[in-house]
Amino acid sequence: MEIFAFVTGVLYLILEIYQNKYMWLVNFLCAVAYAYVFAQSSLYAAMGLQIYYVLVSVYGFWAWHRDKKASFNTLPDSSDNSSPQDHTDSSNKILYRKPSLKWLLCTLVAFAVIFILMLTFLRNMTGDPMPTADAFATSLSIVATVWLGKAFIHQWLLWIVVNVVSVGLFLSQGLYLTSMLYLIYALSAVYGFFHWKKRGSLIE
Repeated sequence: MEIFAFVTGVLYLILEIYQNKYMWLVNFLCAVAYAYVFAQSSLYAAMGLQIYYVLVSVYGFWAWHRDKKASFNTLPDSSDNSSPQDHTDSSNKILYRKPSLKWLLCTLVAFAVIFILMLTFLRNMTGDPMPTADAFATSLSIVATVWLGKAFIHQWLLWIVVNVVSVGLFLSQGLYLTSMLYLIYALSAVYGFFHWKKRGSLIE
């Protein structure tokens, strides 16, 4: 099951970098597989995060499809005189937003609340072997996923932190293939940030 999760995780990463909406469908499959893997390792926060990913994948697919359709409809060259090739190129364009100060403050508060609640639960109600790292990575992943759904370019920076912490967490539990995947995620998040910045267009 870990091998299947690894393969779908790599495919998800490739689709995410190119902002292909079908990344959400692949993420759905990957999350189901990893929910099982993490349950077997008693990493309960990580398992719960995967269940969250299953649910948010539905929202993410809809949100990205809506944003690209709305942006396409407002493009100057989307008139009847434009060619089918123009339509295809426009619909595949990378679009991103920047978080406002309000979003930054709300994110900070949400992260703090989720982290404290999750850490308290893991320490007192479960046998999680790494409660602090598990709670931190899971809490930051939750807000990073919301940022991803909003197509905030800075979601890549959050994922860098999440993935670096996760590498150590999964290594401690002997999940070496998963650790390798998250190391790839961390390096690819750096590339993804600059790829979006270079190839994408800022939207409001």
